[in-house]
Formats: sequence, structure tokens, C-alpha cells
Amino acid sequence: GQDGGGAEEDVSFRWQCVEQPIGKLLFRRFLEREPGLAAAGALWAELEAYECCEEAEREAAAAALRGRFFTPGGAEHCGFLSPAAIAPPPGEDTP
Repeated sequence: GQDGGGAEEDVSFRWQCVEQPIGKLLFRRFLEREPGLAAAGALWAELEAYECCEEAEREAAAAALRGRFFTPGGAEHCGFLSPAAIAPPPGEDTP
């Protein structure tokens, strides 16, 4: 065979832009430079920070994320997200 190992190269978005540090950095820089995509880059960064916050801080952090990125009319509203993507988890009340 051409590759000798038989393994196919992983060209998925997750592998290239999430799991590979240099790919992630370059993709984030791309998002930050594109006016229509800057909010997506900011949302990604905030979601990663949310995943690292303490359990006691999560409710307030989730509310801040919803207000900043999921509320129509906001400066960083991510209107490209589907209603399912921004729906709160089952059992979580929204104010």
C-alpha cells in the first residue's frame, strides 16, 4: 500500500480544528478576523471556559452565555445556531 499502515488520515473538523493545538489556534485566529464569525470564536472560547468552571459557578455562567450569545439583538448574538443547539438541558428552568 501507499501509506504502509493501512490507517486513513483523519481529516475531520474535530481532529484538525479542535484536537490539534496548531489547527485549533489557526482556526480561532481565522474566526477572530472574520467580522461575521468573531462571535462564534468568542462563544467557543467561553464554552471551553464554562467546561472548566466550578459546579457552583455554572448556573450564573450559563445565564451569562445565554444573554451574550443566544439573545437576538445582542452584539455577539450567534443567530446561525439552531433552536435545538441553544435550548437549555431538560429540567433546567430559564428565567
